[in-house]
This record gives sequence, C-alpha cells and structure tokens, in this order.
Amino acid sequence: MGNGLEGQKVPVVRTTAAGKVGGVQHRPSGFALWRGIPYGTVPPDGGRFAGPVRPEPWDRVRPALRHGSMSWQLPPVHDRASGTLRDFGFAHAAVPEHEDCLNLSVYTPDPGRARLPVLVWFHPGMQVAGSGSMPGRHPEVLSRNHGVVVVTMNFRLGCWGHLFLDDLVGRDTANLRLRDQLLALAWVKENIAAFGGDDTDVTLFGESAGAHNIGSLLGCRAADGLFERAALYSGGCENVVSRDAATGFAREFLECAGLVDDPARVFSVPNVHLKVAHERLLRRHEIVHYRDVVDGVHLSRPPIEAIGAGAAGRVDLLVSNTANEAGLWDRLMPGGARVMARGAGAGAARTARYGTDHERFINAELFLRPSHDLLRTKAASGSGRCWYQVYDHVPSNHSFADADRALHGMDLASLLLDLSAPGAASEADVTVARHVQGALVDFARGRCPSTGGVPWPVYDGAAEKLVRICREPRVETAEWPLDDDHAAAGR
Repeated sequence: MGNGLEGQKVPVVRTTAAGKVGGVQHRPSGFALWRGIPYGTVPPDGGRFAGPVRPEPWDRVRPALRHGSMSWQLPPVHDRASGTLRDFGFAHAAVPEHEDCLNLSVYTPDPGRARLPVLVWFHPGMQVAGSGSMPGRHPEVLSRNHGVVVVTMNFRLGCWGHLFLDDLVGRDTANLRLRDQLLALAWVKENIAAFGGDDTDVTLFGESAGAHNIGSLLGCRAADGLFERAALYSGGCENVVSRDAATGFAREFLECAGLVDDPARVFSVPNVHLKVAHERLLRRHEIVHYRDVVDGVHLSRPPIEAIGAGAAGRVDLLVSNTANEAGLWDRLMPGGARVMARGAGAGAARTARYGTDHERFINAELFLRPSHDLLRTKAASGSGRCWYQVYDHVPSNHSFADADRALHGMDLASLLLDLSAPGAASEADVTVARHVQGALVDFARGRCPSTGGVPWPVYDGAAEKLVRICREPRVETAEWPLDDDHAAAGR
C-alpha cells in the first residue's frame, strides 16, 4: 500500500476464545495485523441458508496472514442499453469466493498497548458484492495513523445472506447477513482486548450498503450492548421489507431459478445456479435490492420504529451525506439514475412528486430523507447524542474529479486516505482528509467532533445544525425534503 512500513516483520500471537492466531508486526512502527480469523461458520449439518454458529476451536497456532474468503459476488445492475451485467469493481480478484466466508481481520497500532478505541468497518457493495479487503478501500490506515484498533469483516451477501424462505420451506433463514454481523460483533466484544482494543469502546462505521447494515443493527435488540457508537456514511435504517414482501421476492427468485415446484432444492443446487437466478432477476428489473426482513424474531419491527421506542439506547450517532449523492449513477452507466430511482420501491405519490428528475428524487428520498428520519427519531428518543455532516469536497485524484459536487462514495477517498503516504492527493485533499478522519476519531473516542477548529453542534430537532466538510468547514442549518403533509399542502 506504499505506507512506509518497511523494516523487520516479526510474528505476533494472540489468544482468542477459539484458539491462538498468528499475525505479523512491523518494526519499528509497531503496527500489527491478523487476517482471516474465523468468527463463525455456516453449520455443516444445516448447510446453505442456516444461521451462523461459532467456529470449532483449534489446538495449534492458526496462521492469520491472508485475507479470508469473501462471499459469492453478484453483479449489481443490468444495463439494458448494452445488454450487459455490470459490476463496479467491488471485489478483490485475489480473494476466493465461498459460501462459508465468516472471517474478520484486526489491525492495531501496537499490540502491546491496551484499551484503545475500536472501529469496526462495514463495507459498501449494494448488498451483493464487496469485502473487508476491497480494492482502494483500506480502513486499516485509521489504525496506523490515529492509534485505534480497526476490525474489518466478511459476511454473506446477495441471496446467500438475504433470501427469506421461512414461509416457503419452513426453515429459519431470515436475516442471515445481519446474524453474521451480530456474531462478528460478539467476537469483538469477547476477544478484542487481546489485540489492544477496549471492548467497552466500540464504534461501527460503514458507507452505503455498510451504513444500511448498521441502520438495521440499531433497531435490533440482539445488538444491545455490542457497540457504543455508530457512524453512518450515506445510509440509514430503511433497507427493510415486510415478511410478505420478502416472501414474494423469494418466490420470484425461485421462479427465476426454476425451483417453484420444488423449493427445497434451493438448499442443494450449485452456487452458479443461484447466480444465474440473480442475473435473470436483473434482466427483468435492471436492479435487485436485497433487504432485511421484519420477521418478528431477528427484527421485531422496522428499525426506525424500534429506535423511536428506545432501541440503540445510549448509542451516539454520526450521520453523513455527500453533497450530491445522486450524481454518481449516470456516470457509472447510461441511465443509471433512472435505474436507481425505478428500483427504489418508493410510493407512487412520492415518486410522482419528482417526475423525471431522477437525481433530485434520489438525493431527497433515498439519502436525505433516511438521514433526517434517523436523526430526528434518535434525537427525540432522548438518549445518545447525534451529529450530522455533509461532505462537500471533490478529491483531485478521484476518477470523477471533474464533478461539480461530491458524489456518492467520494467521501471514502478522504475517510480512508493514508495520511502517512498520501500519494497523488493534493494539499487540499490531505486537509479535507484530516478533517474527516479527525471527526471520526474524535467521535470514536467519545468526544464531540471538532473539524479545523470548528466544534460540532449536537444535532437536535429544533436547531437541526450540520457541519459542511470542505477545505474550510462551517456550521449550517440543514435543509431537508418536505415531508408528505407539507408537500401535499403545497400542491
């Protein structure tokens, strides 16, 4: 990664609840890493679509030097203009894909230290692709540059992590990705002290699909006590559907797989069979959204309702959007904004409000409204503090550096920039990266974020202040989409 870690590498062993793992430490920096540690497994007797279980203990030191397997990867969209299935470079080509992909990696600035803040990364990828070792996204730089422990993880994606078959085959298959992540967070609580982390000081942070994952965890009672803070970049709590809707989606998936007459075969067909079913769905709908299901067990109610009723208790929140989330999609493929808007599943009245202005619809309804709902609901619950930022910088070394405003995902160029080796980043890029990273690390340490000498105002439902992240950060009043009552009154 060009990060200046040259020098002696020495083995370093730590003991987990399942056994010893052997990583490597760089000297003289002290930075150490362990990769591919199993936090769970797909049970051999249950097989596919079974809930995760803890790994079998091992006796000898288990090598932890390579990235573990990632979930099977799926293309996120179908481009009807070209007739091709598109992916967006989420996968690490050197990492194998596997159904049993429940592993994590730990990075620490010095394993000899103790009670360091812990940051747990949730990767993007539209719920169908990506991993904790995605190309160009290296959250471990926060460990090396800011004295925190960073954990990245892999979990089941796409149909393997989301297909709800309970009402079709009579097995508990609900919310497997969510349950994988719960098990990973339990691993962190039980084991991170051995790696220098503080198990009472855990912050979740994720972008896009990863932020949506955190949004669901905020409303999940089983997550109580597993983390103290959560930073959501471009995502909220709305990536859920009802039990009936999830069953309807599963039925259509089985139809595309040719398994309607014998749905139990979905547990035994080759994985390529499931990939083909996904691709057939894409050809029908252009985009396929895999969502969590309010099944009454793992998610007892929609997360935003659970938060309003007191879920997530004293958890502090940092919520973030980019200045123009929607501007990315037409750059990724012709008509991309239309595809995203069409696949959103918003109500007809709300969609009609925007006509063919797909970018305005995406910004308002898919990003700003979920952020507002989360902030407003959490602030009204009376527990935990909230802060809101808008990232408004276009990095000079980004592939879309000609954009007028920051697009969806551009904030990662700052959030995950290696400040010890910034490469082609400009002086302005480095300045903004310091702002973004400093705010997150302040937050992770339990402090009020401060950016460029500007202390952040705590968000409340009356003042609704935000911090605009640019070369010279400033405090502003948030502007939100009209709610349905106000929009109706204006028509």
